[in-house]
Amino acid sequence: MLVTIIEETAVISASAAILLAIFAVVQLRHAEKHRNVDVSMKLFEWAENERLRMAFRWIDRDFHFKNYEEYKVQESSNVEASEYPFEVTEFFEQIGFLVERKFVDFGVINDRLGKLTVANWQKLEPWILALRKEKNDAAFGEHFQRLYEKTVGNLKKR
Repeated sequence: MLVTIIEETAVISASAAILLAIFAVVQLRHAEKHRNVDVSMKLFEWAENERLRMAFRWIDRDFHFKNYEEYKVQESSNVEASEYPFEVTEFFEQIGFLVERKFVDFGVINDRLGKLTVANWQKLEPWILALRKEKNDAAFGEHFQRLYEKTVGNLKKR
């Protein structure tokens, strides 16, 4: 009879440990989803910032990159030309980094910002490539570029 109680206690303890592990996994998944929503909402809030919205509008309407020399002349006399391309690039660079590191779900970002990602990369790509060359910085805008490529790849699958 004593052996049976010890065996039953071991089975109950093992079952409790398994249930605890399952509960912990479920809680971790829930916490990950909560974190994903929190990070996504902060990114979307950032996108609604008036300064960034002005930068998006300026890039869309007024930014026309021909070559780096002309850009430098324009940049020296135009505050928007000197700041807005960097601000928009930085926004998408941060999002691309967070997607790559899986801090935020690509599907959520793609649903909300997919078209904006594509439009802004296509507009800024010549500028980014020229800046990479001018500054000898091959990493400038790399997360933005990969986010763009992933977004386009996802659009082709649809």
